Amino acid sequence: MEEQEKKKRIELEQDMSWKMYQILTITACTANLIGTICNFCIHGTKLPTILCGICLLMIVTIGIIGWTTKKVQIPAVLIILILVWFEFPYLYYCYGDASIVYLILGVVGLAIFFPRNVVIISFAVTLLEYLVIMLNSFERPSVWRNMDEAGKIGTTIGSFVIVGVSVFAMIFELLRSYEEQRKQLLSLSEDLNFAANHDPLTRLYNRRYLVNQVNEWICKPEKSFWIVLMDVDDFKAVNDTYGHGYGDDVLREAGRLMLEEMMGKGIAARFGGEEFMLVFEQDDREQVLHSFRNIQEGLRRYSQNTRQMDITISGGMERYEADKQLDLLFTSVDRKLYTAKNNGKNRIVE
Repeated sequence: MEEQEKKKRIELEQDMSWKMYQILTITACTANLIGTICNFCIHGTKLPTILCGICLLMIVTIGIIGWTTKKVQIPAVLIILILVWFEFPYLYYCYGDASIVYLILGVVGLAIFFPRNVVIISFAVTLLEYLVIMLNSFERPSVWRNMDEAGKIGTTIGSFVIVGVSVFAMIFELLRSYEEQRKQLLSLSEDLNFAANHDPLTRLYNRRYLVNQVNEWICKPEKSFWIVLMDVDDFKAVNDTYGHGYGDDVLREAGRLMLEEMMGKGIAARFGGEEFMLVFEQDDREQVLHSFRNIQEGLRRYSQNTRQMDITISGGMERYEADKQLDLLFTSVDRKLYTAKNNGKNRIVE
């Protein structure tokens, strides 16, 4: 189960990385396409348009490689490097305050997409680069200062929309993936807990769980209850005659009958091999005998319908009273089961 949990974690991480990469490439390509068109409208075929177009071409090429190979870590890092260390600083250098939101997007992109072992160093380098560019921009007139009012409004709105949509999409996917991962890990944890406390063949509780539960009941003052230790008669002969597959079917059916019978009455557990134990919470002798007979009859009907034979069960029952030790309780009920076996089987001994 630990291997299954590890495999599930890896699958979830890969799925999240793939979806985040899709968001990165789509938003980066879309934003660069819009940026190239806008730069062309403002500058024509001058350097800003050419550089933006080159970035678009590189991002599209790298994006396609990642989409086709499904290996996204290196392509994602390369795209982030192009955006964070080249294009975003250049946009700020050209347009000044109107494009400062791109620098914020760059820092967010670093935190999300860069490998954990280098993200701190990368952040420090990026921050230093941005500070140098900001300080330098005060001494240099930008395109922003020469724009008319409509151009400034358009640039500001465009920058805000591109960055806003990008950040929203990344955070939304992170939260969605986290919630999905949390639910799947919770489900896996429940499966692990079930496996730790149940017998895989019969789906009954296992011996460890039963012993822990009975110990809890014993700690309650003046608590009295009944236990029944049961054993499928001549089970080895059933296996030898009809095969272990049918033997497993018999045990599964016995488990199903016990689960059904013990609903709301107590717990049923596979005690080992073909032995089962029932623990009745109520101090009701007649209820114990009635439940045992129901299980006996149910298993007999099953064996008649499947192999035209009678498979029977023998049992011993013991009442727990205050201050009785658990090992003595189990020893006593085991002795009674042994007596039932030696006195013709298909019976219960009190």
